[in-house]
Amino acid sequence: METQNLQNSPQQIVDPLFLKSEKEIITEYINRELVKNNMDLKKDSLKHIERKKLIAVSISTAISFILIVLFRVFHYSNYSAGFLVILNIVFVLKVFCKASAADFFYKQVIGRPDENISDIIAPQLYDKCKNQSVLRFLIIIGGVFVIPFLLFMNSHVLYEDGPNGKYVRFYTSGVIGDNQVIIPDEVDGVKVVGIRGDVFRNSSITKIQLPESIDTIRGHAFENCEELSYINFPKNLRYIGASAFYGCCLLKEVNIGENVKYIGHSAFEFCSSANFSFSENLVLDSIASRAFYYCRNLGGSFRIPKGITEIKSQAFYSTSITEVIIPEEITRIGGYAFCDCYDLKNVIFEGNSSLNRIGGHAFEDCFELTEITLPPSLKEIGSSAFRSCDALRIVKVPKDCQINDKAFKNSPNVEIVKY
Repeated sequence: METQNLQNSPQQIVDPLFLKSEKEIITEYINRELVKNNMDLKKDSLKHIERKKLIAVSISTAISFILIVLFRVFHYSNYSAGFLVILNIVFVLKVFCKASAADFFYKQVIGRPDENISDIIAPQLYDKCKNQSVLRFLIIIGGVFVIPFLLFMNSHVLYEDGPNGKYVRFYTSGVIGDNQVIIPDEVDGVKVVGIRGDVFRNSSITKIQLPESIDTIRGHAFENCEELSYINFPKNLRYIGASAFYGCCLLKEVNIGENVKYIGHSAFEFCSSANFSFSENLVLDSIASRAFYYCRNLGGSFRIPKGITEIKSQAFYSTSITEVIIPEEITRIGGYAFCDCYDLKNVIFEGNSSLNRIGGHAFEDCFELTEITLPPSLKEIGSSAFRSCDALRIVKVPKDCQINDKAFKNSPNVEIVKY
């Protein structure tokens, strides 16, 4: 009977500790030794371990601070910045700050199997210190939240030297305030003459006042400023770069002055609320493709500005113009140039027109267009150039003009009259 009891209950003659795994046994002995030496694992630490944790937290905080600065300067999404900052902090805390005295001594014991555990632990306890978790927490709070808040409490505009004067180089939006920006005439006694690319991109500015000395707005300068409702266009402005005002859907007024020479690709694309006015004396070198794409308030009778020789592809895609006057120096109308201009009723070519080609889909879906007389200089009409023009009845075409087989596809009522 005694033999049977011993076989059925080995824990009665074996210390339960030795039924655990090797790691659990060693950890238990280490904890007993630490308790015996009056070390509280929740309150006490070792100096070199605590130093390692403080360094790791400081590095993590510095990286987070740099990320915040970069995201504020380059106006990336606050959600993206917050995600990366939290990810950085969690990673550092998990990888570098999980070390404890028990973990440290476990590695020591495993590496020195022939020595007594007490002899391994006792000398190290001279470096015992208080756990500095509160200090680490304060470093994170200060570096990631308090300092950035103080730094970006108000908006900042930074400038750099450039040709002929100062250029706006960086902008950081403020945590407080209405994000209205006033650019001065001069900085350090030097005139402000331009705005570099991407300066206000994706920012939350609502209004900006520019000095008359500004002559250049570079590409993407105000791209996706979805809350921008007002900007004055200086009289000296000559250059509007690619996507300069792309996606400024709340912008109300755009005044293109007589000194403007270049309007870049997608410069005003999706400025769907903007009312446009053009100087009568405007002479442009170029209007790039998609310059006024989906500018729904660009309407009424519109005369293509003088100076340009080609209407680029999609330049006036889905605008609300009712009449377009094409100057005699225009030689080419690009693909989709006036596509989806649902309100377009009249297309007028000035005398002595130089037009030789109308590109594919140029006037597709112009539902109100009923009649058009193409100039004698025209040599080619591209595929689907007048596709789905339901109301189109009469098209007068010079006899030598080559007409693509699909030029009038889905325009069932059209009659081509050659002259």
